[in-house]
Amino acid sequence: MQAFQDTGSSEEYVTYKENFKITRKSTGEVSRCRGNDNKLPRRIEAFREPKRFSVDSIEVEPIYVDHSLPGVCGFIFHTSKGSIGYTGDIRFHGRRESSTKDFIEKCSNSEIDILLCEGTRVVEEFSQTELDVENNVRTIIENTKNLVTCTYPTRDLDRMLSFYLASKESGRNLVIDLKQAYILKLFNQSEFLKDVYPSPKDNVIKIYIPRKSWGLIDKDIIFWTTKVLLGDYVTLNQNEMVFYCSDFQLQELIDIRPKEDSVYIRSSTEPFDDDMRLDQERVKRWLLHFGLIKKEVDWNHIHVSGHGSGDQIKRIIEGSDSKLLIPVHTEHEEFHKKWHNNVKEVQLNESILL
Repeated sequence: MQAFQDTGSSEEYVTYKENFKITRKSTGEVSRCRGNDNKLPRRIEAFREPKRFSVDSIEVEPIYVDHSLPGVCGFIFHTSKGSIGYTGDIRFHGRRESSTKDFIEKCSNSEIDILLCEGTRVVEEFSQTELDVENNVRTIIENTKNLVTCTYPTRDLDRMLSFYLASKESGRNLVIDLKQAYILKLFNQSEFLKDVYPSPKDNVIKIYIPRKSWGLIDKDIIFWTTKVLLGDYVTLNQNEMVFYCSDFQLQELIDIRPKEDSVYIRSSTEPFDDDMRLDQERVKRWLLHFGLIKKEVDWNHIHVSGHGSGDQIKRIIEGSDSKLLIPVHTEHEEFHKKWHNNVKEVQLNESILL
């Protein structure tokens, strides 16, 4: 949350400002007045280990699960009227498969009354693994003569780790941006998580700092000479680098100037609406312009989702052995109904009693 707030535009995850206050006059009339411009700390209750804790009369049992972000938990809520399991975002094909197995086992042992189960990718039948991503990326790197440019979700540290390991095994450096470097710095300051991901000071990690506004690209070539002009821009050894470049940083390729026989690897989710499809076409035009792709088959898409496929969700539902199943985060409740004989579809503002 600290990284989100410090690297975002107006996010207020850790601290916040009161834009206004509600006051009540002596007459009983309610009015609104200007708030406090000072940053106020939010009340955040953090737990480092998955131990039970209480919220009023409800006992909460967090259990780590496998997802594309670190620290994600499923939960079992123990109440006087019964227990409720909640998968959160969950999968088996990442780097923490054993955590998801542990969640299923604890749900089964708790004899949960209700399971809230996600179904983002329930229509899909199979998932490759994060290890497959790492191996496929390494193969492309090893078969590339010059620069490897890539993109993946900025905060997906497991995916960053796959590119880091693939780069290291191929004898290249992974060049990340300032936001990722800051996230790694924060994680490496954590006593609990400092050894999970590489440090930004790791020998394999390089940090790309964009050129500032002053430059020579439009200046008099006769006065400055070609040598000085080219020296003002990136002269890295492109065959030694895997360069992270998000969709919002494509203009950096103007300075990078990828050499011939360079490639691009896209490691993020496929577009699922018109806006995302248009954004992807825009990205492709940039890549065509810089020669990173020459035709559609050059579009290297290597990705696995943070959500389990249908076969995995079925395994979770059957293994948890709940009395009632409630699908969440899905548009295909019919799959849940195939795998459980007591499924309740919830509606907005509807209450369910234990």
